Amino acid sequence: MRFRLLGPMRIQPGDTPLRIAAPKQRTLLAMLLAQARHTVPVHSLVAEVWDQRPPASAVANLRTYLMRLRHLLSTCGDHPDGERLVTSEGGYLLRVEPAELDLFHFETLSGHGRRSLEQGDLERAHDEYVKALALWRGAAVEDVPLGPALREVVAHLTDRYLSTAEEFTGVQLALGRHAAAAERLRALTVRHPLREGLHGRLMVALYRCGDVAGALAAFGAARQVLADELGVAPGPELHRLHQAILRREPDVELPGGPAAVRVRNDHRRPRQLPREPVVFVGRSTELAQALGVLDRETTAGFGAQVLALHGPAGAGKSALALRAAYLAADHYADGRLYADLQGSAPDRPPLRPVEVLGRFLRALGVPHDDVPATQAEAAAVYQSLLAGRRVLVLLDNAVDAAQVTDLIPGGDGCASLVTSRIMLSTLDAVQISVGMLDPQDSVRMLTLLAGETRVTAEPEAAADLAHLCGHQPLALRIAGARLAGRPDWSLGRFAERLRDRRRLDELQTAGLSVRSGFEVSLASLAESASPVKDVAMRAFLLIGAFDLPEIGIEHAAGLLGVETKVAEAALDELLKARLLEPIGADRFRMDDLLRLFAAELAEPAPM
Repeated sequence: MRFRLLGPMRIQPGDTPLRIAAPKQRTLLAMLLAQARHTVPVHSLVAEVWDQRPPASAVANLRTYLMRLRHLLSTCGDHPDGERLVTSEGGYLLRVEPAELDLFHFETLSGHGRRSLEQGDLERAHDEYVKALALWRGAAVEDVPLGPALREVVAHLTDRYLSTAEEFTGVQLALGRHAAAAERLRALTVRHPLREGLHGRLMVALYRCGDVAGALAAFGAARQVLADELGVAPGPELHRLHQAILRREPDVELPGGPAAVRVRNDHRRPRQLPREPVVFVGRSTELAQALGVLDRETTAGFGAQVLALHGPAGAGKSALALRAAYLAADHYADGRLYADLQGSAPDRPPLRPVEVLGRFLRALGVPHDDVPATQAEAAAVYQSLLAGRRVLVLLDNAVDAAQVTDLIPGGDGCASLVTSRIMLSTLDAVQISVGMLDPQDSVRMLTLLAGETRVTAEPEAAADLAHLCGHQPLALRIAGARLAGRPDWSLGRFAERLRDRRRLDELQTAGLSVRSGFEVSLASLAESASPVKDVAMRAFLLIGAFDLPEIGIEHAAGLLGVETKVAEAALDELLKARLLEPIGADRFRMDDLLRLFAAELAEPAPM
């Protein structure tokens, strides 16, 4: 049995591939293959197959697709351990052996080539790279409709392919096979014209073939496409090559140094940041503070810059972090690493640091088989790789300081940006609190999402909507998405829907829910080891039941029937879980939406 992702997706039990005609079924299979040997949750499959816009019947339809896929796989024979497609409580797992999947085979062969290159065995590296690249028959899963996760997979695989191709052409140049390298590089620059490393290699290959005019023309083509597509000029390395060719220097090397050395390092410049938020308003003060840290020139011996953003659920910490990371990206030429640590995911466990270290090390070029198994060893290799480099590391949705300590680079040229709900006070970091938007920025966000014409026509209703959303970015984003999907609704009509006590039911849409964010915060309280967590839970429910926007320590003690010091400790637990916010030395506030959530929980169950 063979499974193929590197090109058109194929299942091939023999000489003839099986055809899967239904587009959604192809997406489902591609998702299972991309996560082969791992259980994929049902919600992830639903989000992928329907691109985060599932119908009400999505789960039932998914089961039908899975049944058909299971039947198809059964015609090809079982896995040695039993059925190919395994159902579990957590989701679905596709059993695939490494030798059966071209992706696993590619990673193995390219890893062998890289190790041979590092050992100086260029001929062996050349042969391994040839076999690895021959597995690609086109763009990854080019015949499959892609959802959000598969789009990331394809972007990652494309980068891995191009990094491997660059390494291979560097080996060809080091072996003196300049014409063969030039032929491959011409084709690659046509398909991937924005990759400057390919243009640089093509210039070197053509120059070493004696084609000076061709090398200069390659620089001109690179300059033109970068200007047309990105509005930027070629980087300093391409300019250096251009000048060296103009001067007819005898030894023109690849950008950055000798061919083999440079090839080893090119693939260690990851670009992992997710897409920059399209709709972003306000936050000028917080953004200025963040850029003051990330744009700061480093001082030798003072270590990496660390910035920590903290705030309640739905406040937009991740969006602010991404905005700051993109604005500061030019300061970190050696790469940008990203990990969602899943500390705010209601249905996924937080990632262990050793898992994240493994991902980062592979992104930095460490072959899969060479990644250390223990956290301490992996952290040591990670710090060594980042030493002397300029890399930005974005660690999103952290649970606590312990989860991120080993992930923060120590090198002077690096920086880390951490987001979390609780303040990670034990981190040696610049701390920035992220709260709700002000009323003007809330209306601006609604305007961008729902349309300027509608907001201009009903300015009072727009302000009312922003207030009913608690000026919370997540709630505003959901409200804007719902309005965009219902152009027949007036803003006033939707505001009336939000006045109902079940407002949180209205503030949810595909993949987004205000309530789920609150549930994670409440779960963190329930899992706390504090001796007063039960008192804190009662306090939370009472604040909702009595609809108290503010509460003081003495008032809380009276409501709870406990001593003042116990009430103070309980309110402090609610603060830690970001279920309350301080407004003075002894007074606290609970946002409207969170208070509605508490009131829901406080309601007696129906008989």
